[in-house]
Amino acid sequence: MDTNKVAQILRISKMYYELNMSQVEIAEKEGISKSSVSRLLKEARNIGLIEIRIKESVISYSSLEKELIDRFPIRRAVIIPDLVGNRQVLLQDVCAALAEDLPRFLKNNSILGIHWGRTLAVLAKQLPVIKRRGISVIQLCGGFSRAVYESGALDILKRFVDFTGGTGYQIPAPAMVDQAFIADAIKQDRQVKQILDMAERCDTAVFSVGNLERPSVLYEMGVITEKDYMDIRKRGGVGDCCGHFIDKNGEVLDPEMDKRVIAAPLSVIKNIKNKLLVAVGKEKTDVISAALRGGLADSLYIDAPTAQEIVKRNPL
Repeated sequence: MDTNKVAQILRISKMYYELNMSQVEIAEKEGISKSSVSRLLKEARNIGLIEIRIKESVISYSSLEKELIDRFPIRRAVIIPDLVGNRQVLLQDVCAALAEDLPRFLKNNSILGIHWGRTLAVLAKQLPVIKRRGISVIQLCGGFSRAVYESGALDILKRFVDFTGGTGYQIPAPAMVDQAFIADAIKQDRQVKQILDMAERCDTAVFSVGNLERPSVLYEMGVITEKDYMDIRKRGGVGDCCGHFIDKNGEVLDPEMDKRVIAAPLSVIKNIKNKLLVAVGKEKTDVISAALRGGLADSLYIDAPTAQEIVKRNPL
């Protein structure tokens, strides 16, 4: 697109959105038709020159937040209403709430740990640019795929690095390998060991949790098989958190299986000062409840229907 057209689109957008001029007035001023003004405004949105964000009405969920805090060891819960009954819109709204809050958790020369997956991919696209110095962004779990599947882990890491203006550190390995001795060898790699050591000094972590329904990212990546799923469920597993399969109490389901995981240990994640858990959907009720019960979150970002379901299934 040539610079003259870009300049015209920006000019028209400013007249319409900032000067509150009508499309008829803009058309007369620009010497074009009203339909052309409408088309150029639409094009401005399509190419990202302007963004329209609808801020929800202030709907208080203070009583629901209190019920969650009374049931689980969390400091706060940000609960977002489901206004239009669309899962993708709801996920974007919940992620937008976290994206808006995240800058206040980040200080100069701090370490931010992140996971990956579909929820983090949505969050990463909504991050604002902040001005901080010396932030290190680390992966909390390996994200390489063994199957013909793109986890998006590297793209998510890059977006968080761009957001913070910091330095990114990728774990160049899958989330889980076949044998514990393989995981041990990988963890001794200088780059991997550096990141796992940094995780112990991590100030803020951002992640979601996965349930045991298919398709899931771990399944599509070839990390676990259908047989593994059945076995995990049979033994009381409810889902995964940063590559670790957990039971209903938010503890590691199987210590021997967990030795195959290439990630910051669950015990290290629990000790991170600011743990921001974002999750959407009633199908994740059990694994979210487990993560909260196990002390894996300090701040919860969630949709109202799922929050209500969690309260319902976890009576005082």
